[in-house]
Amino acid sequence: MRSLSSTRIFSGGMLALAMLMIAGCGAEKASNVFSVSGNVSYDGKPIPKGNISFAPDASKNNQGPGATAEIKDGKYEMMPGKGISGGPYVLVINGYDGVPVASGEGGMDPNGKVLFESYKMTVDFPHEDTQRDLEIPKQK
Repeated sequence: MRSLSSTRIFSGGMLALAMLMIAGCGAEKASNVFSVSGNVSYDGKPIPKGNISFAPDASKNNQGPGATAEIKDGKYEMMPGKGISGGPYVLVINGYDGVPVASGEGGMDPNGKVLFESYKMTVDFPHEDTQRDLEIPKQK
């Protein structure tokens, strides 16, 4: 037989879990957060795999949220409900060939070989959902 205190603890825990699930599942988009998507290429060719980080450019007084996006088959798109506020952002782009390679003690790196050193660029985004294609110049 359960004691009253263990029942209360269990009920309180379930309520806290339900509140966390509701807060975490909110796929509604904030009105001041905008999505960015587009194509990304290196030396004129689509980047098979990679990632992009979007950091607000604090040197230009942008206090907006940061975001990330995965690159797959030369395209990127932010996750639903995630995004940036617009204005100046610093982007850091990493690109890989997408062919898994062995790494360390029997593991595999699904990203493959690095195509170029992390590439940094600044972009001034509009304050709306936007599509922006990115071209990484060939590095020597």
